[in-house]
Amino acid sequence: MAVYPIPPELGIGRFAYFFCYILRELGLAEEPTKQQLRICEWDEVGPDRTVTVGFRGIAKSTISGARALHRLRIDPEGEKILIPGATETKAEEITTFMQRCIREIDLLQCLAPSENQRQSVLAFDVGPAIIGGDGAPSVRACGILSPSLTGKRATMIIPDDIETLSNSITPLKQERLWQATTEFESILLPNQGQALPRQISFRGTPHLETSMYWRLVRERGYKMRMWPARYPKADTLDIYDGCIDPLMVDELMTHPALEGQPTDPERFDESELLKREVGSTKASWQLQYMLNCRLSTLDKFPIRLGDLVAMSLDGRALPEVISWASGAEQRINELPCVGLGADRYYHRPMMVNGWLPKEEKWRSVLAIDPSGRGSDELAWAVVAELNGNLFVLESGGTTRGYEDDVLLLLAKIAKQWEVNAVIPEPNFGDGMFSKILQPVLQRIYPCAIEEAPRSSGQKERRIIDVLAPLVQQHRVVINSELIKKDWEGAEREADHGHPRSLMYQLSRITTDRGSLQFYDRIDALAIAAAHFVEAAAQDQAKAARRRQDERMEANLAAWFDETGSAIDSLALGFIPKGKGAYGGVKR
Repeated sequence: MAVYPIPPELGIGRFAYFFCYILRELGLAEEPTKQQLRICEWDEVGPDRTVTVGFRGIAKSTISGARALHRLRIDPEGEKILIPGATETKAEEITTFMQRCIREIDLLQCLAPSENQRQSVLAFDVGPAIIGGDGAPSVRACGILSPSLTGKRATMIIPDDIETLSNSITPLKQERLWQATTEFESILLPNQGQALPRQISFRGTPHLETSMYWRLVRERGYKMRMWPARYPKADTLDIYDGCIDPLMVDELMTHPALEGQPTDPERFDESELLKREVGSTKASWQLQYMLNCRLSTLDKFPIRLGDLVAMSLDGRALPEVISWASGAEQRINELPCVGLGADRYYHRPMMVNGWLPKEEKWRSVLAIDPSGRGSDELAWAVVAELNGNLFVLESGGTTRGYEDDVLLLLAKIAKQWEVNAVIPEPNFGDGMFSKILQPVLQRIYPCAIEEAPRSSGQKERRIIDVLAPLVQQHRVVINSELIKKDWEGAEREADHGHPRSLMYQLSRITTDRGSLQFYDRIDALAIAAAHFVEAAAQDQAKAARRRQDERMEANLAAWFDETGSAIDSLALGFIPKGKGAYGGVKR
């Protein structure tokens, strides 16, 4: 098909009009929203290294696909577009949209690849493309962590939503993602007097308080522009470091009543934003809709994973005295830590003194937070107590509710750890869960069922009031095998794995209502900890000395026991002496 120049009214400097044309031709909208138009303008007038940060749903990916098509239509022979996504599948969504546009829009049909050109959604050529010595296709999609990223060549790179919770949850993953982006400068072709500048244009929404997008600004000199879902309060503008859209700031300064109002009411009016806000945690709303990354403070997140003591526990014996320290030699580098900010490491104990078997007066319980089917989990935690320290031996959860297999699993867990009691939360069904669990326990592992006290008040504050003091005083010792199991389970489920994990819930809970998406596993742990709240008042050193004194008294009593003396006299020929001050014997 013959290629004629793009009409001047849709050409260079007219991307906003081109995007409007695309939406109309596809029947998606009559015209872009105000904020979408601002993003289109930023794409053309912004510098060559940009970061476009917008709230979820503002159509960043659609604009990315349209931007790539605009450049290809202006220079179909020389443009080479690279679109990295968080995964290859996510990147394919943009290239699939581009191929649809080429098929259905008359102005773009001249870009359709010929029979002998590449046509895959992962890599395709446009009809007039000139294949250079590097063999780069006109458009290529790939995952950001793909090994095949090295060696590519492009005139424009559009990394689209490459930062997600699953690929950035730990410092190690963040660094791996950061290193992958350094490859872009090697991939980008140099400027050679062409009509369109070489560009790297990141698009995304922050998923973490330590978002990579801010690091691009501070360490590599990228320019950022931000579009939150609501007009921020004037006294909070400093959290955006001058990166919020200038037009939005001007409107806010001119009309202060806009504070808290939707910035894109054509698509996301007040009722729609309220629905999304109710369905999000406060932290995720601030991150993904208000684009506020300044959330990580010690006061706001009272539980730090680095305050836990991590060590291997098999449930057969517990340390009598244990000491926490945060030195470099106590850091456990091999355990992935999902803590916020500087909370990057679990710590092994600095000192362990004495191991006591289960017969030596320590108790353990299986706490259960029952739940029906659906998104909530039935969660459990096995916790033992000794000398005021709590030892978290196991934790888990399932969305299968209270099926027979789940009840059988709980009974086997109780038997495995030889718990003294099972403690379900009573708020579920007025104790019905205890009734359906009891016969299974009697068959597998008969033990007491003691319902926890009925809880009331705000859930977040109740959990924090129980767990935060114990963790901050380093009274909670967690099984390192549990940490590994919790991490591996979270990694297997891309969408909700980490929000369901115990370590994630511990590090993200705040006193704000709705601070977590899921509470089940941390709630089960809080139930177990509350059961031992009185024991937590013990001093482990004093308890160890008291136990040592008791053991010495028992040994002395056995040594001076007259029954033992009589046996000695018969066996060894000693002549028993009457009971005296020492109750001894004489040869």
